[in-house]
Amino acid sequence: MSAPIAEQKHDSERSPEWPKFRDAFIAKNPDCTVCGKGRKDGVGVQAHHIFPFHYCIALGRSDLELDDRNLITLCENEVDESSNNHHVLVGHLDDFESSNLDVVHDAKVTYKGWTEARIEADGGWQSKKAHRLPHLPQMSGGDKQAFKWAMTTRYPKAGQSAGPKPAGLPAWIPSDLQRA
Repeated sequence: MSAPIAEQKHDSERSPEWPKFRDAFIAKNPDCTVCGKGRKDGVGVQAHHIFPFHYCIALGRSDLELDDRNLITLCENEVDESSNNHHVLVGHLDDFESSNLDVVHDAKVTYKGWTEARIEADGGWQSKKAHRLPHLPQMSGGDKQAFKWAMTTRYPKAGQSAGPKPAGLPAWIPSDLQRA
């Protein structure tokens, strides 16, 4: 599914507060976390959900759509533009219906300052892409349990516990949570 179609599909599910919330987040965080470019450079940026909002809604955490902790700023170019598209490459691992739950570490450390071409040529990125988060309709019960555990461990609600770490976590669980 192309980004514009996926965006339209998911925008219909968004909170009416999203546009104002997104704009305020971008105002506070105006530059791409990977390359440091932003609107001041004529580069488009997106407020990217670390745990995708449509997964959060489907799996019982709609509050994370409007939670600064669950956002990171990434640049995004238009089709046929030569600038980087870190939103799709680092945020979604080249599949807008998927997501990179390790995006914060990857943006700040692994791919910091890298160009699109360098990221795409990297064996580590190619491995992440091959083992990325499954599309929501294709997730097994175990995948959903692991996602909920990771989401609640990373962003607990008051009085909520993630419970014990599930056995055999999928490769798409963030690396710091794999070690937890």
